[in-house]
Amino acid sequence: MQYQNPILTVDIVILTLQDGRLRVALMPRHEEPFAGLAMLPGGYVHGDSSAGKVDKSTTHAALRILKQKLGFAPSHLEQVYTESGPTRDPRGWSASVVYLALHEFAVVDALVQAGKASLHDVHPQPSLPALAFDHKLLIQSALARLKAKATYSTIVAHLLPPVFRLTDLRQAYELVCGTTENKANFRRKMLAANALVATELLTGGVGRPAEGYRLREDLVTIEGLISGC
Repeated sequence: MQYQNPILTVDIVILTLQDGRLRVALMPRHEEPFAGLAMLPGGYVHGDSSAGKVDKSTTHAALRILKQKLGFAPSHLEQVYTESGPTRDPRGWSASVVYLALHEFAVVDALVQAGKASLHDVHPQPSLPALAFDHKLLIQSALARLKAKATYSTIVAHLLPPVFRLTDLRQAYELVCGTTENKANFRRKMLAANALVATELLTGGVGRPAEGYRLREDLVTIEGLISGC
């Protein structure tokens, strides 16, 4: 008995923060099916040992694809979930391992300026073009993951430059979660968790220079960081 192998891909939801808006990076799709529509960066997982093309993992595949297609490595990358089924791709039964990637705007915008990607609003007011496959669903799932992890971790900091002000970090959390945070409480929780490292003073904006901070590590858990997110 012969069996048809399912199509296995990875799709990456790259999110960045620009002027109080969460934006997603999309690419044009040139091949059928869905030629002419926008899509998430993604591609096949390589498993052909005879051709010397074997990805060590789906995470390795995601990083490979981002490098090959965009010349880009995100500040933060994590697996969200797997979407699968017989009808999501007209070419056959398929499964997509979905990843959430976060990075500062200046770097993602450079990809836009180079013609490699386009940016579209996803929050608070979505403005997406027609998308290939079920990529709208994949974006919604990645956004839900970001919002959930924002309640108890430093994940939102990856939307900012490597060195940031606490004010900018708090405002990013407020955008993602749709909340208004008490400045003193937010500062106390962040600093008490030992999640940040103080760096140089940052100038710009109104008022005196502010203390700059960077993440101590990729992700730190802070229970009860945001309520009502």
